[in-house]
Amino acid sequence: MSKKQPNRLAKLIDHQAFAGSALPQTLADNMRLYLQATTEVKELLVDCLPEEILNNCWVVGLTAEQLILSVGSITAANHIRYLQNAYLQVLTEQSITFKQLKQIRVVVANIPAHNNYSKSSKALSATSSKPRKAHENQVLSQNTKRTISQAAEHVTTDKNLKNALLRLINS
Repeated sequence: MSKKQPNRLAKLIDHQAFAGSALPQTLADNMRLYLQATTEVKELLVDCLPEEILNNCWVVGLTAEQLILSVGSITAANHIRYLQNAYLQVLTEQSITFKQLKQIRVVVANIPAHNNYSKSSKALSATSSKPRKAHENQVLSQNTKRTISQAAEHVTTDKNLKNALLRLINS
């Protein structure tokens, strides 16, 4: 098999387009590995992670002992870091790929969903141009309410904080 060669008589722009048409093999292999690992992580943690986090979670690094996940927010990163040991246990017990895993690292990559940068930036500028009051109530998603409820029941020992959290999800 011979590799494709660009036309030596082609214009410079054609050479540049040809050069950019394929990823280097190591990068393509890593990308394939990370996509497979992402799929496996999402399948294994589907019952553990809230859907909002799961939808924006990607494997961006993987060695035998370390998994690096990219998430879309600091809140998601903190959630995974807080419950890292539980997630680590699920992954090592239920997957050959992650059998020797010892650590999960989390990085935050704030990337607009579906590469709709122009739409999201327009929406952001439209909402930021409206004056907001600091005390204005915002609706909490079901996943957020469930997370707060679990924290109130299982994590919080202070009764006043627990009652405040429960009032928050019921308001």
